[in-house]
Amino acid sequence: MSSFLLPRRAFLRALLASAVGPAAAAPRSRPKPDEPGAPFLFEGGRILVEAVFTTLDGGSRKTLAFFNMGMGRTMLAPALFTELGLDRGAPLRYSLAGADFETGAETVDVQKEDFTGLSLDQMFAPLKVEAVLSPSLLRARVLVLDYGRRRIVIAEPGRITPEGVATPIAVNPQTGLASVDVDVAGGRHAFVIDSGSGYCWMRGRTLAQWLATAPEWRRAEGAIGRANYNMIDFAFEKQGVIARLPQIAIGETTLDNIGVLGTAPLLGAFGDALAGEFFWDNWQKSAPGPVVGWLGANVLQHFRLTIDYPNRLSYWRRQSAPDPHDLDQPGVTLVRRDGRYFIGGIVRPARGAPLDGLPIGDELVAVNGLNAREAGKGAVLAALRGQPGQTRTLTLLGPGGENKIEAPTLDLS
Repeated sequence: MSSFLLPRRAFLRALLASAVGPAAAAPRSRPKPDEPGAPFLFEGGRILVEAVFTTLDGGSRKTLAFFNMGMGRTMLAPALFTELGLDRGAPLRYSLAGADFETGAETVDVQKEDFTGLSLDQMFAPLKVEAVLSPSLLRARVLVLDYGRRRIVIAEPGRITPEGVATPIAVNPQTGLASVDVDVAGGRHAFVIDSGSGYCWMRGRTLAQWLATAPEWRRAEGAIGRANYNMIDFAFEKQGVIARLPQIAIGETTLDNIGVLGTAPLLGAFGDALAGEFFWDNWQKSAPGPVVGWLGANVLQHFRLTIDYPNRLSYWRRQSAPDPHDLDQPGVTLVRRDGRYFIGGIVRPARGAPLDGLPIGDELVAVNGLNAREAGKGAVLAALRGQPGQTRTLTLLGPGGENKIEAPTLDLS
């Protein structure tokens, strides 16, 4: 019997929950019955979609998939990879938002455990996500991500009228990763457009150069809020630097007060000094060319974004303004393991006091009454978020038992 990751009613309930949850945007208009495309779930700044895969016997297998524009190859969970016959050379066939796709098994990866511990379960549990869909099969299509309405559209060229300000992009012809030039810090820098990232990340070395001439941009050391969306136990994320860029320009479109995380060295300061910025130099091989970082959801979610892959154009129609308080929460960096959250580090703000004395390694059991053990990343981050002057009740579990701490919210605007 075919197993369904998230039945349609449950998927719609999840969509409704995301629409009315604490981190929701302004009320959105309902789609018309004949409107193209499909809804998506916005979970912790990442896009989840319902994909329908074709099984070996010609049947349908619905699953929840992570739509990741920063990944060059599609990846399936091991059980789904085997169920669809890719281990025996069967092609991958699926439909997404009414569009059909097919690719050879050799172009699809199977998820494997790696040294980071980052997996689909680590990212999305308790939601069961079994696939990561890359943009590699979109190279002849037009993509619309309507963040305001939580809707994805995929169309043939000429079938939809783009909305917004046109801006050229570069596209890697093999992976489908798209980059756009961003004017910031007195120069023009290429960033990948990445719907798979909850926040803007960039090379720490480049950000350090910018902060050397504009130290007032610095906000904190230590990933926090959506900038902490991977929640892996590596200095690369935990010791990254948070900064706010006063203004960036994507073509003729300007945005003010944009937060970024400049990553710490993956191999340590000495290792990266010898090998270069190991993560970024390796990851950008899937990009169209050298890049400084990626534009994540804290930029993209304010637009109806159209990517015309064949014509190498993007269109940006503004729907809302960035929130300068999008990272305001108690100053903790989280690590997630086996569905649980742990204090991985203490954020050290440029202004204000850090939460010194908080036990590193203690489990975060609850936030203001939210049971963290049963919650996804998006729910935990939403519960932590507050306004400067407010506190959040953190229930911690360590060797000495359970402890409650009233933790003040940092102002990282």
